[in-house]
Amino acid sequence: MLILRLALADAWHEWRLSACAALTVAAVVAPLLLLLGLKTGVVDHLMTALRSDPQSRQLALRGHGSFPPAWFEALRARPDVAFVAPRLRQLAQPVDVARPEDPVTGLNADLWVSAAGDPLLGPAATAIGPASVVLSARLARQGRFAVGDRLVVWALRRGPEGNRRNDATVTVGAIAPESATQNAVVFAPLALAAGLERFQERGTDAVADDYAFPSFRLYARDITDVAILERLLLDQGLEVRTDVARIEWTLEIGRSLSALFAILTACAAAGVGVALAASLGANVLRKTRDLSLLRLLGVPPRRLAGFPLAQAVALAGAGTVLGALVALTVGVLINLAYGRGLLGEDTLCRLAPGDLLAALGASLALALLAGAAAARPVLRIAPAEGLRET
Repeated sequence: MLILRLALADAWHEWRLSACAALTVAAVVAPLLLLLGLKTGVVDHLMTALRSDPQSRQLALRGHGSFPPAWFEALRARPDVAFVAPRLRQLAQPVDVARPEDPVTGLNADLWVSAAGDPLLGPAATAIGPASVVLSARLARQGRFAVGDRLVVWALRRGPEGNRRNDATVTVGAIAPESATQNAVVFAPLALAAGLERFQERGTDAVADDYAFPSFRLYARDITDVAILERLLLDQGLEVRTDVARIEWTLEIGRSLSALFAILTACAAAGVGVALAASLGANVLRKTRDLSLLRLLGVPPRRLAGFPLAQAVALAGAGTVLGALVALTVGVLINLAYGRGLLGEDTLCRLAPGDLLAALGASLALALLAGAAAARPVLRIAPAEGLRET
């Protein structure tokens, strides 16, 4: 404790030199934290935009195939699949929707298979049940339909014997968000949708167990899973359309910025470490006589080596705190001036508490290394040096 008090008192006594050393640390820490905040803000925005857009996680089949129920069950069992549902045949998708009191004049809409967990619907997907559907926002506006309304959904079968229709009475469980689709769509459970499709094709709504669908709606659990599922489908001979190129570009941007930041941080740390070690070493040389007198009073060399170590930690800590305050202040100004315009939000520069603690920890570790370098001459100071200079 004696050496610690003497080291801090000495730093306070020579406050001009101490301030210069602390400002040196702050001058490096502040721009590095700003760069980190900007990198984090930009990369996080790009990643959040990708992850929040279901289309970026979708794998769309090019053309048509034949997919039995077992194929869908196998995909649902995979941990990298968030949602998969059959697509109906193109000719079977259009249905008519009307209120029960006017079951003749209906609105034309597409019929999409959906269920709980559909990324397009979000929480609204939980409203889909055996006789409950979700309407797209456009269809709800066109028909002035609301949650809880009873509707009739029907499909027409045209043939030599005339037109026949198959009705299904459903309840509007929810209205899909605007981002789900710009079309008039009824999101329906598989049994209802497949029954209406089967009626259009065969005149009966009975669906066989081996009934195969021509396509699918498939969404990966995370954007990093899209490439894995794409390779899986390619191995099955299926050509799909994905957003892998945009995802890889975004991930590469993040990796490149992280590598660039690491290089800059290493160079800055080396420069600050050398400057701090030189400053502390020069201070030790100036205080050789005083330190030798402490040796003469019986202070062990190893304890005396704590003198530059304590000063290094104090100066680096003060400089880091000052640099962090500057970075936080400038970051707030950047967000106010440019955040909303560039990213549509106020977080162009993001500095988390963990970033600040990491910066402080790194600075203190660097200070200990610089202090250790400056402490080596202290270990060689002999008690007699103070006597020779008196």
